[in-house]
Amino acid sequence: MATFRTRLAALATLLSIGVGPAWAAPDAAGTASPEVLTLRLRMSNVHLLKTATPVLVDAGGPGDMPALVEALAPHGLKVEDIALVVLTHGHSDHAGLGAAIQRLGRAKVAAGAGDVPMLQRGDHGELTPTNLTARLLARFAVDPRFPPFEPDLVVRSELDLAPWGVAGKAIVLPGHTPGSMAVVLDGERAIVGDMLLGGYLGGAVRPDRAGRHYFHADEPRNDRNIEALLQRGVRTFHLGHGGPVGRDSVIEAFPHAAPSTRDAAGGR
Repeated sequence: MATFRTRLAALATLLSIGVGPAWAAPDAAGTASPEVLTLRLRMSNVHLLKTATPVLVDAGGPGDMPALVEALAPHGLKVEDIALVVLTHGHSDHAGLGAAIQRLGRAKVAAGAGDVPMLQRGDHGELTPTNLTARLLARFAVDPRFPPFEPDLVVRSELDLAPWGVAGKAIVLPGHTPGSMAVVLDGERAIVGDMLLGGYLGGAVRPDRAGRHYFHADEPRNDRNIEALLQRGVRTFHLGHGGPVGRDSVIEAFPHAAPSTRDAAGGR
């Protein structure tokens, strides 16, 4: 009976997403605040929220299927078991397996409305570097091409994850890309994709040290998103590369956010 109610709630949500900024959130009864399990693939992280209807945040690159299969196995899961994939953004190293996961038949793929064009054409286009190092790296950046697909759920504001057993929301926060999103759990944890970078060399060195990502479509807006999440009280940021990073490290890297953060959340 519980499974039937969960599926019924999920159907109601699917019918309401994308019709406007205001839609009825499903009843959150029976949801949990699951552990965030980081699965490290070849070039990026994906994050598993393990419930009865498992959720994957991001999908890895187009050649990552064997690595994803291997990473899920210790948790007793197959790719076919995933019920929902939430894309933090539409770059190929995070959305590249979207089409392949869709073809397996069960999982729905959710993406922010601003990133739908790049998913439809299977090409995230030219990246906008944030500094000199990024300009030098741009020529060696990940291949922008990946198998194109149409997301099942187009999110314009928020997506409540209650129908998938998760007490949390995917929130559209354009900045890194036009449709980038963050998944916020229990007010203190957020999965933010490439809003931040953990460490150096793609997270290979000092992965717990927060820093500015190499590429942002709208850097000032991305910075405002970081400040907004700090003001919400987020203490742990799970990242697409490196991480996780703590609140203190984020404030150190983005000091402009510190005063309002201390006022809103009682300091460091």
